[in-house]
Amino acid sequence: MRTIKELQLRLYPKNSFNERYDIEQDDKIHLLYVSPMLNATGYYRMIIPALEINKTDTHKAIITSIETNDFSRKLSDFVNQLDERLIAWADYIIFPPLFSDVSYLMQAIKTLNPSIQLVMDLDRNYFAIPVSIPLSRKLTTEKLKSLENNLGLMDIVTVANEAFQKFLQRFIDDRLEKANTFVQFLPSLVSRFGYEEMPPLIRNNSEKLRIGLIKPSEEDSLSLKEVLLKINSSFKKEIEFVCLGKPHSSKEVDLLLKEIDCELHDSVSFLDYFEKLNSLQLDLVLLPAKEGLYNRHQNSQLFLELSVFGIPVIASIYHPAKLLLKEGETGLLASEVPEWIENIGLLIKDVKSKERLGRNALKWSWRFQSYNAKNIELLTQIFI
Repeated sequence: MRTIKELQLRLYPKNSFNERYDIEQDDKIHLLYVSPMLNATGYYRMIIPALEINKTDTHKAIITSIETNDFSRKLSDFVNQLDERLIAWADYIIFPPLFSDVSYLMQAIKTLNPSIQLVMDLDRNYFAIPVSIPLSRKLTTEKLKSLENNLGLMDIVTVANEAFQKFLQRFIDDRLEKANTFVQFLPSLVSRFGYEEMPPLIRNNSEKLRIGLIKPSEEDSLSLKEVLLKINSSFKKEIEFVCLGKPHSSKEVDLLLKEIDCELHDSVSFLDYFEKLNSLQLDLVLLPAKEGLYNRHQNSQLFLELSVFGIPVIASIYHPAKLLLKEGETGLLASEVPEWIENIGLLIKDVKSKERLGRNALKWSWRFQSYNAKNIELLTQIFI
């Protein structure tokens, strides 16, 4: 994260414009990324693409600022960052999801730079978030309507899931008759920038196999209730459960985690997230998910992160990891309770299979899901 921390310091608002931004004219295609947050979404969808695209000879990217506040930022937060000189410099402006009326701002941008292309990156299907997820309570009808209208103001909308791409294109075409918005699939990828100064991978040296749950939702946690209880009963002396990012408070979830004697770890800031994940010394991670539109349209970032650390996974057939996971090679899939129990039992008993899956996933993530030449070309071809 060294480069990202240095970038954050350089973009500090009290620095002069010239200290923060390099807008010298050249023959490259210019991308302006507006106010990404320092969280998983901002990292994968804006900060890392900007850093990686600056390694090319054909494109140049500028990030206006790196934010730490919540998703429902006021319109003024964007206006303050959008200096006229940056608008004139840019060929594309890439926004995070916008939940307030930005129609007059987009008109002003087009007036200043008529040839500019407006882009929004939509990190998830906000129109299908289950009520069990706390974020759903912040998404008022008014905010969702503003988001919908703002999609129609864009030239391009980028998403990290191909099923979501098809859904959203139909959604826009059906609901926004005057829109000429093109929805483009842009995968989340791993980057060396996120793992700078990372200590070597830490392996578990204890006698117990550590089984992880990473930021599970309440709904997804409870979908594995029977599995967790049975595995805990059958292998209690051989395993220990570890949860990073306790699900939203629920008496039923609290009781379940207590019953399986789960080791609990609070969520950490994204800057510390990779080091925290490494320190947990996980041998295996379970990725539960219930069938539904929201999960179907989710990204596969968590699977990528675990793969980078060589941690094998068992994923629900409804988890977005299924889109990337190669059954029996880079992970295992499960649906019904007996299948979960069989797969978990296999990896508890067969250390070599567990290690093989983790080793294959690690190699696969850097070979195919990183910013290699092919994937950088995919990124640059969107912005031509």
